[in-house]
Amino acid sequence: MRKKDPARQRSQALERTKRFLGQFDDMMGTQLSSDPEGALVNAADRDLAALGLVRIAEACQENDIDLHQLLDESPVLLNRLIIVSGGSEATVDHLVRWPQVIRNLALEPDFIGSQASSPEELEAAFTQAIAHDDTVLTGEKGVTALRRTYRDLVTRLVVQDLEHPRPEEIVEEVTRILADLAAAVFQAAYKIAEVEQGDRLRARIAVVAMGKCGARELNYVSDVDVIFAYAPREGEELDDEVRSQATELATRVTELISGGAHEPALWEIDTALRPEGKSGALVRTIDEFVKYYSKVAHNWEFQALLKARPIAGCPELCEQFEDEVSPFVWTAGARSGFVSEVRSMRRRVVSLIPKNEVDRHIKLGPGGLRDVEFTLQLLQLVHGPHDEDLRVRSTGGALRILSSHNYLASHEARTLAVAYRFMRVVEHRLQIPRMAREAVLPERTSKLRALARSVYPVEQRNVDRLQKELTGHMRSVRALHKQIFYRPILDAATGSAHMSTVSESAARDRLIAFGYQDPAAAMRHIRAMSTGLNRVAYVQRQVLPALLDWFSRGVDPDAGLVAFRRLSEGLSHTTWYLAMLRDSGVAVKNMARVLSLSRFASDLLISHPQSVQWLGSNERLNPTEPEALATRMRERSRRRDDGVAAIRKVYGEEVLRTALADTLGIYDMDAVQTALTNAMDITIHQALSHVRIRLDAMSGIDDYQFSIIAMGRLGGAEIGYFSDADVMFVYEPGETLTPAQREALPVHVKQVALTLTSELAATSAEPIVDIDADLRPEGKSGPLVRTLKSYAAYYSTWSEPWEAQALLRARPIAGDDELGAAFTDLIDPLRYPQEVPESSLMQMRRLKARMESERLPRGGDKKRHLKLGTGGLSDVEWTVQMLQLQHAHAYPELRTTSTLDALHAATNKKLIDEESAHKLEEAWTIASRVRSATVLYKGRGSDALPTDETELEAIALLLGYEPGGSYQLVDDYLGATRRARKVMEHEFFGFEPEEI
Repeated sequence: MRKKDPARQRSQALERTKRFLGQFDDMMGTQLSSDPEGALVNAADRDLAALGLVRIAEACQENDIDLHQLLDESPVLLNRLIIVSGGSEATVDHLVRWPQVIRNLALEPDFIGSQASSPEELEAAFTQAIAHDDTVLTGEKGVTALRRTYRDLVTRLVVQDLEHPRPEEIVEEVTRILADLAAAVFQAAYKIAEVEQGDRLRARIAVVAMGKCGARELNYVSDVDVIFAYAPREGEELDDEVRSQATELATRVTELISGGAHEPALWEIDTALRPEGKSGALVRTIDEFVKYYSKVAHNWEFQALLKARPIAGCPELCEQFEDEVSPFVWTAGARSGFVSEVRSMRRRVVSLIPKNEVDRHIKLGPGGLRDVEFTLQLLQLVHGPHDEDLRVRSTGGALRILSSHNYLASHEARTLAVAYRFMRVVEHRLQIPRMAREAVLPERTSKLRALARSVYPVEQRNVDRLQKELTGHMRSVRALHKQIFYRPILDAATGSAHMSTVSESAARDRLIAFGYQDPAAAMRHIRAMSTGLNRVAYVQRQVLPALLDWFSRGVDPDAGLVAFRRLSEGLSHTTWYLAMLRDSGVAVKNMARVLSLSRFASDLLISHPQSVQWLGSNERLNPTEPEALATRMRERSRRRDDGVAAIRKVYGEEVLRTALADTLGIYDMDAVQTALTNAMDITIHQALSHVRIRLDAMSGIDDYQFSIIAMGRLGGAEIGYFSDADVMFVYEPGETLTPAQREALPVHVKQVALTLTSELAATSAEPIVDIDADLRPEGKSGPLVRTLKSYAAYYSTWSEPWEAQALLRARPIAGDDELGAAFTDLIDPLRYPQEVPESSLMQMRRLKARMESERLPRGGDKKRHLKLGTGGLSDVEWTVQMLQLQHAHAYPELRTTSTLDALHAATNKKLIDEESAHKLEEAWTIASRVRSATVLYKGRGSDALPTDETELEAIALLLGYEPGGSYQLVDDYLGATRRARKVMEHEFFGFEPEEI
């Protein structure tokens, strides 16, 4: 495709403009075509302006309107026609349909700021428009009168708005007029609808505007959000007929404004903000509203109610709504989870913006109009219950009062006000051309150029300036958020005399609203960290506003704040830590998430404070390579009597590294299990080496082999943060042992095993490695350590089917490799038999059924138990292990200790269908993830999906759900495990599908 030549395009546009202006000159006797650029200097789009002038002139000729005379009589008319033609095709369309309106534009008096634009005069204009011979126009005539009058008045508004050299100065008045116009439209539509209903009408309604219309700050084009209240007329009883008539009345009002008709609809009317949304009744009584907001409403509905304003209908009903329903707004800030829910909705809105529009969306994008409104509304809702002056609807009004009452610093209020007004002007200039709802900056240079020409005076029109100014305003709004909410808390905590300081009571209100449960304690911690003239206090004062905000996005901001204080007290003497707080926003934000969301990681971080440096880079949270980890353990434990403690300290660092990466969402479940398993394998191996060197030297016995065989989840490389280390110990005497040494060896190797177990589980700040040897032959009553020959004798004589099942996960992890390999060779025939007797399978099934009935905790919910519950870990693992016992001899791919690897191999070999395998994997994965996330949050293990809402929310956040995703987590878990149980009953118990 041939690339377009910009110079040629401009030349063609200029010729087209000249041609149109020539036609206009011929009709009007003007000479605009002799200097098109000079004549149309005030037009945003010269080409459109020239075409618009021709269309308007032709419409005047067709309707016998002497435009030439009007131009002679009015010195402002030609310039106004040029401005409106070059700025709004939609307005030109209206002038072409109704050219009589042009006479209004010839009038020199202003519309904006005059009595003509007062609410009373606007309502009077509509009353006059729909009146005819002392009656009200109805039907199509009423619709036309209503809609034409609205557009006539908007045309006057558009012209004066576009011709104003500094539109930011009048934008609040423009939005006020637009909202009052909408109110007048609704009142006129209500009158028409009442007349159409006739004498049979027994109902009355009140139209309550929400959103921007309610706040009297409406755009040129926007959905107008309304809700309807109703009541019977005076002397009538409330019954179903009254409700039906009220519904008809409300429906007819919306049809008159936005339904199909010859004259186009004005705007969309959105009633979705009514109680229960689109599924709720269109009309409700005041009592029904009160009951709903008292008992049922969601938190976000109170924020929406902040802007509610009765605008039309029965005056008495409007007043009753104000008196009885509006006060519910000021109960919102005290509701549990209010701020987090509102924040969550804001994040969802941003997430729905197409990626290529996020930075260009001046309404919904980060730092855009909605962020200014959101910030101010939260401040109103937090402090409004105690300060009635804050109970205003408009954004501009809220800004002024919040500033004058010191909830906002004056410079913050100025920054927000300037940004908000400028972005509203740009939004209007995007909407005016086609009177279409638009808030995204165009990508085409020509469109951006026209936008800049409509925003700035002639001498300042520049696309680069427009983009730079918008970017600067949006960046300022983003940066101010944390300072606005949290800087005054620091001032109040430290007793600063700064003029914007709020009272300590107001500061506590803010902390409570943002999820802090103990605001008094929080204020003490803030005061301790930010008071003083030293460098530490200075740096912490700078970072605390952001930290307080980030802590509040977790589930336990109080714990996050306390942990940060403890961490800072231990590191405040280090230069690197203060530099990190000052310079690394990534590290500080990551630290805040960890401290407020994971007690497990927080406690470890306080034990290993130097590790906070890792939070500045994802690369530093990558798992340590096994060889490097083993080397570090050997070096730390060398020549130390407490060598196992040194090994455990390195182990604790690696567990912390994994927990940090997990909390921050860097690792997936497989990476977490692999990292934890490798760390435990290497820890046990290095600890065994250290213990053997020490005890062998003391006893003089060293000619023997010793190996540790992992079982259970450790053997499957599937451990979590608090998994036991299920193991078996095996040894073999060497050939050079003396008879006395050979006789003493069993006692010596037992001491090695006991010492290893004790020292790895010793009480300390590090995570323990809890070695459990109960899966050994004969359990606790059997020898702790056996020779390879003893194991062989036992398995050949006494072994039970469950032991072959348990051996499916056996894996040598520590000690002598040769002995480990020999043990593997010994057990392979047992765990991968050529044939599994039916009696053994039946015994497995009986044992599984008994476990389900006997081992589930008393009173526990079987559906929520992660291990033993319906479709839980046990169901999946036993199903997979039965497949391994039956088929691993024939298919070597099944000879793995990993549950999922074995499941995948069975799927590949068509031993289980893909859909069933997917259901098992889904359940096993979510149960494993919930188990690990529970430990991260609580700092201790649990085998049940919690019922506590806060705990569920924390787990959901750790698993990557959006804030407020706890209910989705429960649904996902119960659904996955329910599906997995059906598969298990078919594959393991042999039930037919119709029996399940």
